[in-house]
Amino acid sequence: MRVIGDSWSFLIQQEAFFGVRRFGDFQKNLNIAKNTLTDRLALLVKFGLLERRQLQDRPDIPEYRLTARGLATYPYALALMKWGDDWLAGRDGPPVILKHKTCGHLLQPRAVCRACRREVSAADIRIDLENIAETVRADASQVRVSSRPELYTAGRPTSVSRTLSVIGDRWGFFVLWLALAGVTKFEQFHGILGIARTTLTARLNHLVEHKLLERTEYQSRPPRHDYHLTERGKAICAVLLTLHDWGLDGLSERPHQASVVHGPCGKPLRVEMTCRACGKPSRPNEVEVKQVRIVSPRARALERAPSASPRSVRLAKR
Repeated sequence: MRVIGDSWSFLIQQEAFFGVRRFGDFQKNLNIAKNTLTDRLALLVKFGLLERRQLQDRPDIPEYRLTARGLATYPYALALMKWGDDWLAGRDGPPVILKHKTCGHLLQPRAVCRACRREVSAADIRIDLENIAETVRADASQVRVSSRPELYTAGRPTSVSRTLSVIGDRWGFFVLWLALAGVTKFEQFHGILGIARTTLTARLNHLVEHKLLERTEYQSRPPRHDYHLTERGKAICAVLLTLHDWGLDGLSERPHQASVVHGPCGKPLRVEMTCRACGKPSRPNEVEVKQVRIVSPRARALERAPSASPRSVRLAKR
């Protein structure tokens, strides 16, 4: 979460997947403030996701290229894109269409369990709450709050940027992860996260507004509410799981802990993003951009509104 849980950091990663290399192009495509871009590039270089190179012919202009660790975030990028395509695409469909070169079909990614190859769903996941609490307490001081998540969609229109805007900041990720683990009550969220009550209230309200959580009153005096994942919220489990997997792979200093178990096979859950058409893994070098749709400012503003139904069926028909 310290590295790519920050939405600006991952949008920079997304641009690198598109082949962007230079500071000015990152800044133009994302419409990001220069000081913010400088900070996030330095963070990504520090943690080994990007490599800073000096050009021989232009030593004054550095390039930033994805490292092996940066390329390993690709499943997370696909999960973000798929959720945004399914739930936020708007009338004209996804803004970016990918082709799986291995089979020649348009890429419709799906998340499967590496052990049993069954498609992952929220209902089949068992998460260790104690492990989550320890992680959050260890990392809470590092969390930065994004006060204007709508800025993430001000640059290149992609389903990744839309999804990150809906989730919000890192606290949004933590709240969704706890909800996926079965936490339902405000006091439970507060006890585990240990953040200010006003901050937690704002994040819960944001996720309710965007229809990822449903709020139900179970006590009127004083008012008390339960928070449950909607179908739209459950569908975001692949985003959380691919981020979790990438984090596990980076924990070289201690053994992997089985904090997530896949119910159907009973084994620790590790997720693989595969092509729905051929069932094979979707790796960066096996995927190409088939089409990028240009979105007008007016259409972009309309598409930021929450959508009530998925778009996967319409994309499949196309």
